[in-house]
Amino acid sequence: MNQPNKRHIFPTPFVLVIGLTIFCFSWVVISEGESNQTFGEKLYSALDYWQSGFFGLLGFTVQMMMILVFGYALAIVEPVNRFLKAIASIPTNSTQAVFSTGLITMLAGLFNWGFGLIIGALLARYMSVGLAEKGLKSNTALLASAGYLGMAVWHGGLSGSAPLKVAEPTHFLVDQIGVIGMDQTVLSIYNIGVTAGLIIVFLGVLLVCDQFFTASLGKTKPKPMIPIKPGKTYQLGGVLGGVMLLVLGINYFLSSNPENSSINLNLVNFFLFGLTMLVYKSFKQFTKAVASGLKVSADIFIQFPFYAGILGLMTQSGLLVQFSNQIVDFSSSANLPVFTFFSAGLVNALIPSGGGQWAVQGPVLMEAGKALGVSYEKLILAFSYGDQLTNLLQPFWALPLLAITGVKPKEMFKYCFLLCLVGTIYLTVVLYIIH
Repeated sequence: MNQPNKRHIFPTPFVLVIGLTIFCFSWVVISEGESNQTFGEKLYSALDYWQSGFFGLLGFTVQMMMILVFGYALAIVEPVNRFLKAIASIPTNSTQAVFSTGLITMLAGLFNWGFGLIIGALLARYMSVGLAEKGLKSNTALLASAGYLGMAVWHGGLSGSAPLKVAEPTHFLVDQIGVIGMDQTVLSIYNIGVTAGLIIVFLGVLLVCDQFFTASLGKTKPKPMIPIKPGKTYQLGGVLGGVMLLVLGINYFLSSNPENSSINLNLVNFFLFGLTMLVYKSFKQFTKAVASGLKVSADIFIQFPFYAGILGLMTQSGLLVQFSNQIVDFSSSANLPVFTFFSAGLVNALIPSGGGQWAVQGPVLMEAGKALGVSYEKLILAFSYGDQLTNLLQPFWALPLLAITGVKPKEMFKYCFLLCLVGTIYLTVVLYIIH
């Protein structure tokens, strides 16, 4: 008798955002309007809020798709793959492999989260193969966990959604908090110090795990990865990419227009656009790589309008203001950054996207910061740390890595849980002491 197929009981990210939409919609209907309003009137108002907000973040949606697509395209270009294989051949034991995988992945994640995600997956896979070729054991699950750490530091890096968004002259919270430059968030001494400390903490946990957990000999079924070759010679596409980078450099360093010399999402995407074209040398290979990257960005395309609809529900109904007042009631200037950190981590379980989550939580946190006199910059970073850290427990972004490495989620979980736990302790202490 054949056994029935086992079903995954964990809801998909799309099911989660639909559930969150239903929850917020119900909340608005119950809370909205005067007491003499009929249920039908409340229902109509909620539908109007949701529909009017549904396409309110189209520009932001495209920005986030582009930052993932170009990061992915840069990670799968053949020279990068050759470099990763060369790096993977250097370690002579499991400890060196785990340490170097974690370090390189986190540095790549600080440059671009999409780049770091794919680089980490490929490096974990090549490290495991390289050790096997030397006749050495490797803990494939620990290597995969190390290769996922780029997603645990990314929001404090150059592609961080919230810091980049608030640096734009016309971001959706500009009337509330103004423009906050990257020099006050990601590039600040505060963030550099906190992020460097987090990297050291993660590397320490990896080394401890490597010493105390037995190397895995389990079979894996990695997804075949075919790198894309750049063009043989520089054609119009590659030349245009170089021109884009040149124009960007001139505008950034010589322009008197503040908008051209501030690091924001548009500037980062312009840089990645030009760099990707330059690397692939021709329009044909560039288009092929981008088409491949677009497949992994489909979830952003589908889900971000629902996050925008949630934002419309919460802002137009006035519930965001009410919620921010409740935060103020339970917080103080001393513990608000810690509260922000934990709330961002919890919400990340429902909204597995830093950009979509910032759209929902950002207005609430900034309103609370204004009421309690806590700097917006520190709250933005506290939000970023909370959002990035619980990616270690969130399966949404791990899917490409799991496919590339062939590791099962349950095999990674014990390592990711320990990394998240120790990282939480470190960041809680730092945010409370240095607030």
